[in-house]
Amino acid sequence: MAKQQKVFIIGAAGMVGASAAYAMTLKETASEIVLIDIHEDVASGQAMDITDAAAFTSGVNVRVGDYSEIDTDDIVVITGGAAQKPGQTRLELLGINANIIRDVVGKVMANGKEIYLVLVTNPVDVLTYEALKVSGLPKHRVLGTGTTLDSARLRSVIAENLNVRASQVNAFTLGEHGDSSFTALLSATVGSVPLHVMPGYSDEMLAGLDDAVAKKAYHIIDTKKSTYYGIGQVISEVVAALRSSQPSILPVCSLLDGEYGLHDVVLSVPSLVSADGVRPLDGYRLSDEEREKLHASAGVIRKSMFELGE
Repeated sequence: MAKQQKVFIIGAAGMVGASAAYAMTLKETASEIVLIDIHEDVASGQAMDITDAAAFTSGVNVRVGDYSEIDTDDIVVITGGAAQKPGQTRLELLGINANIIRDVVGKVMANGKEIYLVLVTNPVDVLTYEALKVSGLPKHRVLGTGTTLDSARLRSVIAENLNVRASQVNAFTLGEHGDSSFTALLSATVGSVPLHVMPGYSDEMLAGLDDAVAKKAYHIIDTKKSTYYGIGQVISEVVAALRSSQPSILPVCSLLDGEYGLHDVVLSVPSLVSADGVRPLDGYRLSDEEREKLHASAGVIRKSMFELGE
């Protein structure tokens, strides 16, 4: 039985937060969705618009609220942050968004409640680490969306190549949500069939996967400037998992403490996500090359953490 938790979306005036609220409303992921944003008038408009869609549900309440309403076991999703501007370095963006996250998490934790914290703001791996440190929450209660969207794109590309449903593809993009991410295909399957024995599979298809996934993301940004429907659905899936007693396996990012030989770093590996929080799976089979890529990706994230002063 799902808990009667509220879901808070901070940064809900933006399209990512609004898309997440809309996806959760249509799927009835939660019965009460509370929108918070410094632009309260825009958040109010988003709530009213989504409420019209909620009329076709069994009774989802979408409204504007504030930090004081956050209670034990509520799920708080942080989507707010600055987007990278022309001429701005990634490190400059990291510094700006780190300050935003520190401020927001401070407000979220003002009442000292044990909540679940879901980070979406980029660079999500480093900022999830920052949120964990600032919040003081146990590590199983803090996670980021990580490479869940990247993995969805990977599954779609594989499905198109093999002419199967994407829902039948079990394959992950792991590591950093960024340029050092990689496809982990040793254990990939379609249904229960290993990927490499599927009709239509070829070494050429394999070699082009990373490029095809990256091109898809860049094409979306080139044509409409930003992505929000895909990540909105990802947020809905993560929240649904956190509200269920039965774990879902998702490539979210959370703190590793010995898994895959990595310590004190946040990055994406297949993880169990449920009402018990997040637990990285240490036993997912990786090839030697994939394990090397995972460690290399951890090194990239640690460099960003060092630049931030962690």
